[in-house]
Amino acid sequence: MVFPDTKSEKGISSYSLNLIENVNKQGLYIEKVTFMQGKPLTFFKKLSYLSHYDIIHIQHEYNLLGWYGIPYFLFLPFLGKFKKKKLIITMHTVLSQKEQFQGGKLKTLLRKILYKTQNKCINFSATKIIVHSEAFKKILVDEYKISDKKVIVLPHAILEDINITDKNKAKKELNLSGNVYLLIGTMMSDHGHDIVLRQADKIGKTILVATNPVVVNYRNESKIKNFLKLNQDIIQENNFEKFVRLDLGAIDNKRWWKYFSAADLVLLPYRGGIGSGIFADAMAAKKPVITSNIPYFKEFAKKYNCVKIAENEKDFPKIIHNAMGLKEYKKMIQGCEKFLNENGLTPISKKYKKVYESLK
Repeated sequence: MVFPDTKSEKGISSYSLNLIENVNKQGLYIEKVTFMQGKPLTFFKKLSYLSHYDIIHIQHEYNLLGWYGIPYFLFLPFLGKFKKKKLIITMHTVLSQKEQFQGGKLKTLLRKILYKTQNKCINFSATKIIVHSEAFKKILVDEYKISDKKVIVLPHAILEDINITDKNKAKKELNLSGNVYLLIGTMMSDHGHDIVLRQADKIGKTILVATNPVVVNYRNESKIKNFLKLNQDIIQENNFEKFVRLDLGAIDNKRWWKYFSAADLVLLPYRGGIGSGIFADAMAAKKPVITSNIPYFKEFAKKYNCVKIAENEKDFPKIIHNAMGLKEYKKMIQGCEKFLNENGLTPISKKYKKVYESLK
């Protein structure tokens, strides 16, 4: 399995390590091959090593290698077709050609051309493509004309048996009280923190924003700093300090799960066609989630009670308050438990093993 080194990226690398560990428990050993995010030469040095393997599984996200994703055009055909390997590619994000990107018309056009070309390259090279939702599969099949039989939907595997602190105890340790609505992870415009914070007075305390403004897994640090400043201005200009607590700084593993332990709801007001590792961690902690109206979440909301969708941005306060009703909240907790039971690392790892064995 090929994925970024944990020193250069945190999300996909951690996910890959957990998946490998659990597939190994099923009796199938996976060799780890890593590269440094944004530095394609560190990957190219591994190509000769990879040539010894018959099945190669690559964890993919647009521009993960850097250089606008162009290196994928070079090595995918080399491995998949010219070297005649069985190539599996997990696409953690699948962007639609209907996506509305930030920036001018020329930038939008160039990005769409780049994604279309890259997806054609993936289709040409890959034996199987894995995505985490039916919504992503639909985009690949309908828009990029990739065969339905080639695309496999395997939900983002959820961590099992994590160490969760009692909610009231965690709130006390974090100096919190009352309801806690958690926004956690990288602060960038796609994650929509501003959507919630502009309505902080209608939501009420405590909206807890936990983020590290200096991160390793996002390619443009200036965008993060600018978006952080935008949200700080929203809080200050509207005197929302009494509703919002902003925790800035590195978040180690223990503190990460303590934030989830203290939360009553996890808020994911995302923009656009993206997936979410935060959603997976919320399910691991059995915490109900309030999300924006995007395809990735809509299919989970239909199947499980763990997700409530805000149809429009202005609906977040109403949906949050409804979810906190005693009867509704209990249903959502049960939905989280069902989601975890069906999509934990153990059941998903068994499915991965079947995929690998089918290619032998």
